[in-house]
Amino acid sequence: MQKVLLSVATAAALSLASFSAAAVTQNGAFIGVSGGQSHYDISHSSFSDHNDTAVGVVAGYRWVVDRPFSLGVEVGYVDLGNMKGSETYTSSVYDVDYRAKFKGEALLVGANGKWDLPHGFTITARAGFAHSRSKYNEDYFETSACCGNPEFHYRGQSNDNGIYGGLGFGYDFNENFGITVTYDHYALKAEDITSDKRTVNVGVTGASLEYRFW
Repeated sequence: MQKVLLSVATAAALSLASFSAAAVTQNGAFIGVSGGQSHYDISHSSFSDHNDTAVGVVAGYRWVVDRPFSLGVEVGYVDLGNMKGSETYTSSVYDVDYRAKFKGEALLVGANGKWDLPHGFTITARAGFAHSRSKYNEDYFETSACCGNPEFHYRGQSNDNGIYGGLGFGYDFNENFGITVTYDHYALKAEDITSDKRTVNVGVTGASLEYRFW
């Protein structure tokens, strides 16, 4: 019985070792898609809903510099979703309905690194520059019994440069395909939020799928 168990254990170890070896990163191009929950943080703003869904895509090339480490370059795009705020006020004279929405997105250019761990697990890191585009919408509706129904609408857009960075822990099923749990942070600039330019910090917790071309 011990010989059988030893044989099974040895076979399993050899299979795992060969599978792990087959999943080692090679020089080559890659493409990845990601999704997760974004959380906005802007100082001195009155937005009440700071969470939304973020999606992104990235492509690049990675080189093995000293196994198990590899470095690469990447370009991509990320849609960080919306941050929203609303307020309703009711009195005997008039009713007010106020709504605001801020949307952030960015083009990305940066570097990435990957560390192959035993048994197909991986650690990844990325950082670079983010050229952001932010949109700010504001709507004000007032219903009054004496003074009509005034409305106010504002649509603003600004472009600026910021930075991004992220970490991930993943698993490579084979040389070509892997999945990673990620956290990415974007530090962007935006105007028209509080009548001046503010830093918009957006954290995204999610997952990414990567396909590699060897």
